[in-house]
Amino acid sequence: MAIGQNLHLSFLLEWWRAVLRALGLSGLVAGSTEAMSAQNPQSASMLQRIDFSRLHVDIDAFLNPYLPPPPWRHLPRPISRFFGYRKTLAPKPLGNLVIAFWSLIGVFCGVLVVAEVSEHIPSFQAHHAPIIVASFGAAAVLEFSAIESPFAQPRNAVLSQIVASFVGVAIGKLFALNENAHSMPQVGGALACAITTAIMTITNTVHPPAGATALLAVTQSYDVGWYLILIMLLGCVLMQAVALVINNIQRRFPIYWWTPQSLERPKPDDTESAREAKEGSVASVQTNDTFPGVPTHIVIEKGSVMLPDNVTVTEQEMVVLKRISERL
Repeated sequence: MAIGQNLHLSFLLEWWRAVLRALGLSGLVAGSTEAMSAQNPQSASMLQRIDFSRLHVDIDAFLNPYLPPPPWRHLPRPISRFFGYRKTLAPKPLGNLVIAFWSLIGVFCGVLVVAEVSEHIPSFQAHHAPIIVASFGAAAVLEFSAIESPFAQPRNAVLSQIVASFVGVAIGKLFALNENAHSMPQVGGALACAITTAIMTITNTVHPPAGATALLAVTQSYDVGWYLILIMLLGCVLMQAVALVINNIQRRFPIYWWTPQSLERPKPDDTESAREAKEGSVASVQTNDTFPGVPTHIVIEKGSVMLPDNVTVTEQEMVVLKRISERL
């Protein structure tokens, strides 16, 4: 009986581990449970407790294999430049006066374009849409001043606002079903902002102005209804279009469109070469051979970055390393 129970528990443990591996959560299993030790000391060594503080879902691990790489490198250079593509790894660093100047121009143009276009769409006005949703002011600061921040990249800037407007309107409609709840917009606004933040965190689309969008959707823009999603989508597209033009005159935007990780598919030859290089690196580690002048670690000095031969980085990662070296 004990053997059968142990086999059953072992099967459950292996099944749970397989589920965690499929979800990319294999690092969650650690240690054995005290409760199981008290109930069944023989099976305690097989069962391990889950450390929920390390629970992590990487949505990019599921999506990136199915996404194509950006096509901008195939476009003519004058065009690809305004989509953020550069052949050189790191642009020349700029002083804060230049950044302040382009931020001034960019924020003014971005907010003005969004407001003017939205004001001249009859369907928006028929649904009592504001001249411009206030959260676009905060978004403009990110899009034209802090353009290297992950919060300012297109994926975060667009998807977060769509999620925020949907959640905000849905919470507002839900609270409207009850008179007592409808009279407490502050509760609905706080709930919408909290849910939006949680979704953005899980989906790697954190964009602080989206929290304001969800809050405003419940507290101030309730009459707009589901049209708020279209208003935010149009505003985000217009803001991104202005940012692509202004931010690429002397700077580079975006740093990436979807993820800082490379979406390039490795060729069969490259895969074989990488496997051979990995085997060679393992062999070199086992021999403990060192060669003078050849870096065995990533070395960052002022104006230079030295990498070992067995370490490869993407273009975006090299940009980050170069910028760190320029700040030393």
